[in-house]
Amino acid sequence: MSIRDANGTITEVEEGYELKDGETLVEKEEVKEEVAKEEVKEEDEKAIKDDLKSYIKAETVEALEKELDKKSDAIVKKFFDGIEDGRKVAIKTKIPVAKSTDQEVVRKWLGCLLHRDHAGMKLLQKDYLQITDDSQGGYLVPTALLAEVNRFTEENGIARSDMRYLPFSGPGNTRQIPALASSVSVYWLGEGAAKTSTKPTFSLVDQTLSKLAAITPMTEELLEDSAIDIIKLLGELFGEAVAAEEDRVFLAGDTGAGDPYMGVINAAGIVPVLMTAADAAADIDADDLNNLVYGVPRAIRDKGTFYMHSSIFQLIQQLRSVATGEYIVQSPVGTRPGTIWGRPYKLVDVLPDSTTVAGGEPFMFYTDLNKTCVYGDKAGLKVKLLDQGIVSSAETSPSDLNLSTQDMIALRIVKRVGYVPVLPAGIAVLTTN
Repeated sequence: MSIRDANGTITEVEEGYELKDGETLVEKEEVKEEVAKEEVKEEDEKAIKDDLKSYIKAETVEALEKELDKKSDAIVKKFFDGIEDGRKVAIKTKIPVAKSTDQEVVRKWLGCLLHRDHAGMKLLQKDYLQITDDSQGGYLVPTALLAEVNRFTEENGIARSDMRYLPFSGPGNTRQIPALASSVSVYWLGEGAAKTSTKPTFSLVDQTLSKLAAITPMTEELLEDSAIDIIKLLGELFGEAVAAEEDRVFLAGDTGAGDPYMGVINAAGIVPVLMTAADAAADIDADDLNNLVYGVPRAIRDKGTFYMHSSIFQLIQQLRSVATGEYIVQSPVGTRPGTIWGRPYKLVDVLPDSTTVAGGEPFMFYTDLNKTCVYGDKAGLKVKLLDQGIVSSAETSPSDLNLSTQDMIALRIVKRVGYVPVLPAGIAVLTTN
């Protein structure tokens, strides 16, 4: 067999031999053995490399897993520590609760009344701290509604707005109020003369509270209608009713007719001013009014106001001064109110009118109510819901309302109020002769 070597030389070789490195002639079997040894060597090296890789990989993965576990534990701990801190902060922090509007509170309160929901009423009491249960029955009205009732009462009530207000406190329905009986005396002294001590004299006047109630019938739909300003509606209804009754009793009441108080024109100790030779209110003249002003002490005179029925005022508007011929009623000018003989006047239609005054009866007066009379109340305004029974009224036709058959309800308010003249000598009352 011919074999060309690396130099291009052709050599004849026997079977079973071959050239090694292009020069050395070796047997084929030797070549095969060397090739096999090389292959084994490469396989051993590969196995070693693979084992080393596996070892390195295993060590690396184990180290990474440990580090990852460590970091994961730290993250988890931080997360749960944050939750715990947040929980503690949440416990300590009072989350602000969206407060209901005044209208919503009053409607919830009315709903509790309508459905006898005592638990709901207690919840309102807890949330708003202004609705309390009365030990004698009923509930105090919410602050917003009470304020509206008082506003209408003061706007429409003469007694409430003009008299001195002293609220009751403490137990009981009666108290004593000091009233000035005599003032301080003043002396002229000679040189070196001893000074004489002097002091005012006070008397104690008893003031007693009485219960004043008003009942307002209405439908449930009216109370539940969200389009209605429920605070203004109830405030106006109750406020005007309370004001009218307080004025009637405190200004013109008569215990002989069943009223709890003698009103201002009938009170003991007032200064009666008789009309000059006249036995009817229609005969009133300018001198009668002048005498009325000068029937009270100067401290009252300079701050006093005329109080009368509008029909009496109509008669007075026609009076003229004998000396000047001018009307004694001066019309309002700008912000200055109208006056009679330069003093303000107020029209109070609970006082006797010109057609009902008989001989020897009081019908109008002049005073400063803030100095001469004290008004007081106690424990706010209480309310009860009525859904059965008959409600009588002189202002509706028919006069009797059957709540159960006419699908109506009635709100009854109760208030403890009272008044007392503390300086009746400062009240001049005009009486027919």
